[in-house]
Amino acid sequence: MDRRLSVDLLKILLAVMVVGIHANPVKPLGHDAVLLTGQGLYRLSVPTFFVINGYFLHPVTMAGGTARYVRRLLALWGIWTALYLPGWWGLMASPDASGIQTLLIGWWHLWYLPALAIAALMAAGVRGWPVRAQLAAMAVTFGLGLALVYGSALGLVTRPAWFVADSAAMWRNGVLMGFPFLMAGWLIRQTGWGTGLSTGRVATLAGLGTLGVLVETMAMDRLLPHGVSHDVMLSLALACPALLLLALRFARQSKGRNLGTYANGIYFLHVAFVIACIRMTDLSRPPIYAIAVIGSVAVTWGMIRTGLARRLL
Repeated sequence: MDRRLSVDLLKILLAVMVVGIHANPVKPLGHDAVLLTGQGLYRLSVPTFFVINGYFLHPVTMAGGTARYVRRLLALWGIWTALYLPGWWGLMASPDASGIQTLLIGWWHLWYLPALAIAALMAAGVRGWPVRAQLAAMAVTFGLGLALVYGSALGLVTRPAWFVADSAAMWRNGVLMGFPFLMAGWLIRQTGWGTGLSTGRVATLAGLGTLGVLVETMAMDRLLPHGVSHDVMLSLALACPALLLLALRFARQSKGRNLGTYANGIYFLHVAFVIACIRMTDLSRPPIYAIAVIGSVAVTWGMIRTGLARRLL
């Protein structure tokens, strides 16, 4: 299997960014610092994960392995939802339906698993379509998600009371976020788009996209009445595929699965440390962030050594 060292290192960087979303280490520096990191730069992480998943899902789907892939995702969703039971169970006592909604959508970071499963099923559904039709489906879903984000920021779109407790779930899901970004990676694998560009050109595109994320985040905060509430931004459509293309420029292979496993471990485990520190200590965000990253790496190491990583990560 193609396990490029650069892609595994990118995944670790993205996982560390996800920790930054939940325990931003620059929070003591004030609003703008959080805006440009937790609401800006770190938002590259999840859609880029979808792009990477799409790149590696394409051959799996073409070989008829989508059902097995989705079953694995749903099994992990069930296992991690059970493991995090102490964290979310109190929501079930809520007088509204937020507890059940949170459980079904996925608590905190666990929403990614059912979203990826939905996106994978949608990709399998369009695998026989012409490339133009696949692009159209990708553009429509991305456009709807973007419209909801900007509509919410402008005050034109409000969360239906019967829908979900978190308005971001209107666009942060497998259909409007997962599918279009997953299809970006899928189409890179299927067509080879962008893989022939020079490293310098790809790096320029990635840099421009990343700069665009920072500018777009700042503009939303300064110019729109309801500010930033996003996981979908126009600039991410350039930045996230470009980051994968940049990583693919380097052919050196990883010696094993461990780097990718550490990325998964940081993603799945960090919330336990963040929640424990917030609920049980008076620590500020910088040490909480450090504890979450270091603790997740340490536990992942133990899981690799004991063989649990193959079942849980």
